[in-house]
Amino acid sequence: MKRRSHYSMSDIFVTDTHALLWYLTDDEKLSKIAQGVFEKADKGEVDIVIPTTVLAEALFITEKHRVDIEFIDIIENIQNSSNYLLHPLDIDIVMKCHELKKIPELHDRIIVATAILLDAKLITKDTKIKVSKEVEVVW
Repeated sequence: MKRRSHYSMSDIFVTDTHALLWYLTDDEKLSKIAQGVFEKADKGEVDIVIPTTVLAEALFITEKHRVDIEFIDIIENIQNSSNYLLHPLDIDIVMKCHELKKIPELHDRIIVATAILLDAKLITKDTKIKVSKEVEVVW
């Protein structure tokens, strides 16, 4: 899988799991603004970072058949685009999670921490993340 060692800060977004899955399955739950960001990534105009925890959640969701896409298709979509970038769970992310007490769910903390450390906007519908005001949300 492709991974860049650094990112262009002006045109970078981090995605949460549902936003990514809804985009890949053409789900109407995805907002028009979020859809526009994904379409820009498809055109090579912006980068979307996918935290590895998002892939783990996507694996779980696809195995439970909660979306109409196979996990391997998600991986192929990522591999076939230079504008979808993976970001690992590392010690910096974990330490940032420790500070994010307003966000109760661990996976959400990881995703938010990734966005904060990359100085990126987060593509999410999650109300608890929005209310926390820890990161700029695009929806």
